[in-house]
Amino acid sequence: MKIQVSPAALVALVAGSIPPHAAAQADRMVKMCLFYSAPSGHARSDPIISQDCTSSHMHTFYGPRSIHPSTSYDDLRATPPDLSTTPYEENQSLYWHPSIYRVVNGEYILVRNLDSSPYYRWDLSVDPVAEPFPPGFRMIAASDDPGADGCGPDGNCGSDSLHAMFTECCMLRNGSETCEAWEQSQIVFPTRSCDFLGIALAMPTCWDGRIDSPDHKSHMAYTVGGNVADPCPPGYDRRLPQVQLFVRINNYRGGTYVLSDLKDTFHVDFFNGWEEGKLQTIMNTCQPQPQGVNEYNPPCDCTPESLEDEGTYDGGLTSNEASAQICDSDIKRMIV
Repeated sequence: MKIQVSPAALVALVAGSIPPHAAAQADRMVKMCLFYSAPSGHARSDPIISQDCTSSHMHTFYGPRSIHPSTSYDDLRATPPDLSTTPYEENQSLYWHPSIYRVVNGEYILVRNLDSSPYYRWDLSVDPVAEPFPPGFRMIAASDDPGADGCGPDGNCGSDSLHAMFTECCMLRNGSETCEAWEQSQIVFPTRSCDFLGIALAMPTCWDGRIDSPDHKSHMAYTVGGNVADPCPPGYDRRLPQVQLFVRINNYRGGTYVLSDLKDTFHVDFFNGWEEGKLQTIMNTCQPQPQGVNEYNPPCDCTPESLEDEGTYDGGLTSNEASAQICDSDIKRMIV
C-alpha cells in the first residue's frame, strides 16, 4: 500500500545503519517525496546570501511565506501552517531558485504556473548513515559546482556517473509520460511546447559538520560518481539526505525563457525548517522497499520497522492545506 499525498506525489521516509558496502551493492535507497502545488511567493530576497539587503535577482520560494532577507530558523518554525505551502506542518523548510521569465516581444513575464517536488534521498548501504539536518542548516548548490557532473573532484567520469542536473520536456498521453531529457549543467528551455517542463537539481549529500560556510557551499560536497551511495571526497566524513528540487512549468508554451539571474546554469537554495527531532524519528522507524542496485527512484513509500506491522509508515506527519501566494504588492511593501 502507498500513502497518497496528492495526484502527483507520495510521501515516504526511512533510515537506519548497516555495515558499509561497495557502491555496486547500493540497493537500499530511501526516498521521501513532497509535493508543493504552488510557490509561496516571488521576491528579490535571499535569506542565505544577505540578511540585510535585497537580492541581485528575483527568487521563487516554496514553503513558508517567511521570505524576508532576515528570516531565521525560528521564523520558519513559527510560521503558522495557513501561511505556508508546505504539505506537512512539521516541515517548514524553505526552498528557492531563480525566478523564470517568458520573453514575448521584449516583455519579461514572470512564470507563475509552477509546482515543485523536493525529493529527499539517502541510502542505508553506506557508513556512516545519513543524519537529519540540524536546526539552522542551510546550503546553496549550482548545476556547475565541482562534482555536480558526477565526475568527482578530479574530473574522472565513470560509465555510471550521475549528473546532478537535468531538464525534461514531457507530454502526457493516456496516463503515461513521453519526455525528451537533457542531463547537463546548462538549463534547457526548448522552443517547442510541452505539457510540462521539468527542471531538477540534486544538492550534495557529503557533509563536513558545519551548518553553513562562508560561500554557503563548501560545507557540502557531491559524492565521487554522483550516486547517493558513492564515496564522499576527503574531508567530508558525514552525510545528510540529498535534496533534489524538481520544478515543473505546467503547460509550457515554448519560445524564449530566461532565469532572473540571466545565467544558463541553475541553482537551488535550501534552509532547513524541520521540527527538531521529527526527521530523526522518521528515519529511525522505516525500512526501504525492494529495489535494484544503484536505484535512484525507488517507490515513495517504506515499510514499518516491525515486520508484524502492515502497510506503509506515514511518518506521523500532519497534513497541511497550502496557503495562497504572497501578493506582489505585499512583497514590495515588506521587502523592497
